[in-house]
Amino acid sequence: MVAEILRRKREIIERLKERRSIKQAISEARAAGKNPVITEVKRKGLKEGEQALNVDPVATAKQMAAGGACAISVLTEAAFSGSLHDLRDVKLSVALPVLRKDFIFDEFQVLESYVHGANAILLIARFISASKLNELIRKAASLDMEALVEIDRVSKDMILDMDFTTASTTLIGINNRDLDTLEVDVATFVQIAPEIKLKIPANVPLVAMSGITSKEEARRMFDAGADALLAGTSVMRADEIERKVMDFVSVQV
Repeated sequence: MVAEILRRKREIIERLKERRSIKQAISEARAAGKNPVITEVKRKGLKEGEQALNVDPVATAKQMAAGGACAISVLTEAAFSGSLHDLRDVKLSVALPVLRKDFIFDEFQVLESYVHGANAILLIARFISASKLNELIRKAASLDMEALVEIDRVSKDMILDMDFTTASTTLIGINNRDLDTLEVDVATFVQIAPEIKLKIPANVPLVAMSGITSKEEARRMFDAGADALLAGTSVMRADEIERKVMDFVSVQV
């Protein structure tokens, strides 16, 4: 009995420790002629009064992987009915890189993310000082984790203060959602992307985030310079998750 417990523990720990790269997954998807799409396991969105979905994170993640997602984001914030258990379960159930999406502002949370199997963390520039942002990016890199830095119209100039010595483990995401009003405008990416592309190293992928509901919107993001999409609500609420992901992955650009 003890031998079986130890075997199982070792297997789980090795799976959680496994390092996987979203940046590499984006490149591999491109090389295979697919659009790089990061999908998101989330039980609930930001809208006031929205009811949480009855979600099986493992089954959902497997459907996303089957649809061709190159990586999976997991929303872990309790206010949106998420948890670190969801992150851990998803990491153990699929072979894709896994991103922890949460409000991360402290080094402890970076360590916490690593322990629960995250391969990357989301850092929302709008809620962190430039010095803290760089500190957290470096901490993640020291653990062989990537950082997806989310900017928007308000925080886009923080790009100028970012330390890109860790460019090999950094991605930049442009959020189409206004975090003050929670309204979504996919034109945000189209308008900001050219400026941001000029200010970041060539090896830093640009990710379009939020509000991507249709193949037409996905095509618009790629045409505007997106290296990858992050799609959450539209995938989670689709009647057929696998098919919805396939639609985004295969859209002609």
